[in-house]
Amino acid sequence: MRYLEITVRCTRVAVEAVAGLLTDLTGGVAIDDPLDVIQAQAAGQWDTTDLVAGDPTWVEVKAYLAEVGHLEEQRQRLDVELDQVRGLDLGAIEGPVLQWVNDEDWANAWKQYFKPIRMGRRLVIVPSWEQADLQPEDLAITLDPGMAFGTGQHATTALCLRWLEDLVRPGAVLVDVGTGSGILAIAAAQLGAAAVLACDIDPVAVRVAAENTAANGVADRIQVVHAALDQPPAQSWLGTHRPGLVVGNLTAGVVQQVAPDIAAALASGARFLASGIIVQRQAEVTAALAALGLQVEEVREEECWVAMLFRRT
Repeated sequence: MRYLEITVRCTRVAVEAVAGLLTDLTGGVAIDDPLDVIQAQAAGQWDTTDLVAGDPTWVEVKAYLAEVGHLEEQRQRLDVELDQVRGLDLGAIEGPVLQWVNDEDWANAWKQYFKPIRMGRRLVIVPSWEQADLQPEDLAITLDPGMAFGTGQHATTALCLRWLEDLVRPGAVLVDVGTGSGILAIAAAQLGAAAVLACDIDPVAVRVAAENTAANGVADRIQVVHAALDQPPAQSWLGTHRPGLVVGNLTAGVVQQVAPDIAAALASGARFLASGIIVQRQAEVTAALAALGLQVEEVREEECWVAMLFRRT
């Protein structure tokens, strides 16, 4: 199958809005941030790479539309909604660059950008086609993102992975909302979680997440479901499990959208780790979740992104 690759180049402050627009249109995005390359190289997280960092002022957001359905209608909607985002005065947003790619070309293109990378004290993300020099205490997450979001390289995912090292204890029960490639669910299982629900509304993400959980030998502790949190497969799991932690690497708008279902799933004292929130929308998200009985405990920031830990009151 062919896919229409949509690439929108924008300044950093506009990434959240552009990514949200493209997620609504296509179901998911890939963010190519030169600053990730610069920081990874400076920190010595990649032993070798042929990547050129580029201008850190600009970020590319990519999304893919399958060559099915009302493709022209979706393309026109993209133009209209990009004009609306430009009206928010978030900095420069260039016109979309469109090109046709085959699904196998898309999958292979990921490989040149994805190298082993250390996250926190023990977690090491290892692409399935790479080798990594691991220490005895390291926990490797073997990953093939395919066409799903989540390689650990973006600041929003990195914030979650590092925080999970502090939050997950042996025997923990956890939910990963919008699991993407399954990276956060797998990390939780590797850190000792006994039961994890990984849910996503994107069927491609669900397939990829299931394959990755199997490849890491944790499929017996992770249930991957194609559903929102308020839909039967997820509800059935929640009927027999009471999570102490829900994690969602989403966007500011989606966090607010799913927050009522998350609040309902959490017992008093349980926590919600929310990421994918641009700094400018931090106060908005905090206020919306406070109204649902979710009080912010701690905030961590990286680049222009924040992750927030809430406790159910």
